[in-house]
Amino acid sequence: MEETIIKLVSFLARRADMTAEAFHAHWEQVRAPLWRDLPGLRGYVINIPLETHSRSDVAQLDMEPIDGIEQLWFDDAAACAAAMTSAGADHRRTDAASFIGASRCFITEESWHVPLSAAPRPGVKSFTAIQRRGDATPGAFQRAWREVHGPMAATVPLLRGFVQSGILGELPQDGIPALRMALPLDGIAESWCDDMAARRAMVVSPEAQHWFADGATFLGQVKTILLREVMVREPPR
Repeated sequence: MEETIIKLVSFLARRADMTAEAFHAHWEQVRAPLWRDLPGLRGYVINIPLETHSRSDVAQLDMEPIDGIEQLWFDDAAACAAAMTSAGADHRRTDAASFIGASRCFITEESWHVPLSAAPRPGVKSFTAIQRRGDATPGAFQRAWREVHGPMAATVPLLRGFVQSGILGELPQDGIPALRMALPLDGIAESWCDDMAARRAMVVSPEAQHWFADGATFLGQVKTILLREVMVREPPR
């Protein structure tokens, strides 16, 4: 039976007085060790942006440029809350303010449709933040996205993994300005391919084209970013 766990997804932008290189170095060398041993932490992944993609059939989600996406997994909301207030919380907040210029953190719940294998994670990850069409109710969007669109991913060749993350709420960021982005978010989708060549072949396949056309019937605005994953703690599969 599939586990149901909580995943925090944070969009991060660097301080204006920092270079991207300095931001990423601080994130991996200073911040990650502060968070890696949080009590109850089940997984921790740093995602470094490589490219931003747009679609001709779906509008681009308005969002301030970001320097990375951070993901943390916990068994449940109680474990997440306990971790955020555990020993060292003040130190972690002070460190965050020293290099993060703006952020938003969403509490999500995963639903896998193409599980990742036990082998090493594929080389290319696609991350899409989603806002539903203005004429769609939250319930209609969730049915179309989760019950119809999600299972279609299993038909797409060269897709090594696909997970949908429903938005449960937003976690306030103490002392960090809110990242500017169009809200509300209605979901996050992540997919994996072995490499860029596999991704290019995947997106032009007839099965993927049918999948994308289905998405265009209920997606309002999206922001798709290709990412490089840095494993701090391997998350649950």
